[in-house]
Amino acid sequence: MLKSSITNTDNTVFLGAINPMEISEKWHDGMGIDVGDRFRSLTTIECWQCNDTGFRWYEPPEAAGGGELYSQLEKFDWYYMPEKWEFSAVCNLLAKDDRVLEVGVGFGFFLEACRLKNITVSGVELSSSAAERAREKGFEIFEENLDELAERIGSNHFDVICSFQVLEHVSQPREFLEGMLRNLKVGGRLILSVPNAAVMRRIDPDNQNLLNQPPHHMGQWDENVFRSLQTVIPVRLKSIHREPLASYHVAWIVNGYLRNFFSPLGETLPRLLVNRYSTLPLQWILKAGLRKLLPGHTLLVELEKLGQFESPTN
Repeated sequence: MLKSSITNTDNTVFLGAINPMEISEKWHDGMGIDVGDRFRSLTTIECWQCNDTGFRWYEPPEAAGGGELYSQLEKFDWYYMPEKWEFSAVCNLLAKDDRVLEVGVGFGFFLEACRLKNITVSGVELSSSAAERAREKGFEIFEENLDELAERIGSNHFDVICSFQVLEHVSQPREFLEGMLRNLKVGGRLILSVPNAAVMRRIDPDNQNLLNQPPHHMGQWDENVFRSLQTVIPVRLKSIHREPLASYHVAWIVNGYLRNFFSPLGETLPRLLVNRYSTLPLQWILKAGLRKLLPGHTLLVELEKLGQFESPTN
């Protein structure tokens, strides 16, 4: 039995497999993106679940996309958005005297949001082009992994470490979490945003969304998984924040949910019944204000570091 990438125990279950060549063709045909020869050379990609935490993840780690994948995704306006719900939500959780680190700065939009609030912030970014772009805006950017950073500047350095829509891309999530904790003061806060897997399962139970599987996403996170982390690493779940359904996600959520609801009728009929025209009245109602009562794409969690811990589990 494969060991959990969170707990390192073998209390896991195999959920299924996907064909890398089929996924590659869908990326090419649907978005004009080449996922790369390394991905296509894989014989299969397996989905597993950790029974102790409920975390679902994909194997092997080589299924994770590299820099070339993300450079192609950058061409889409929706991929890196300058204003996001979680940026404002996190800024409201920060104090001006907090020493803040963002892991995975992208185009630096959160860094700019912090600067507007007079909050001192720096970043970690392994993409040289993205790091340089953020430096041109006047920010301190570290181009090194988290363990190297902790060794160079000293562990327990930051009051708050944030990472937005990064954790789900990581093939070794426990190592990633522990790397951030090494750089965080005891009592400091680790703030993470991820796609809400509970919402995704309601609208896409068969997980056919290309962006929610390799080579893009390697893990699926929900509230229960984060609560279970408290038994695995030295953290306390301080708060949970759910993004209200965004107006630009209304059509996606409505169509996905209704097609899933009508799925017992077969594959073709739900698509005929649920389309951009038939769901317009419901979309209008939600966009008028009711959408704010529904959970949207993103889950934001605030974890408090409780103490020191040993080296990563072997």
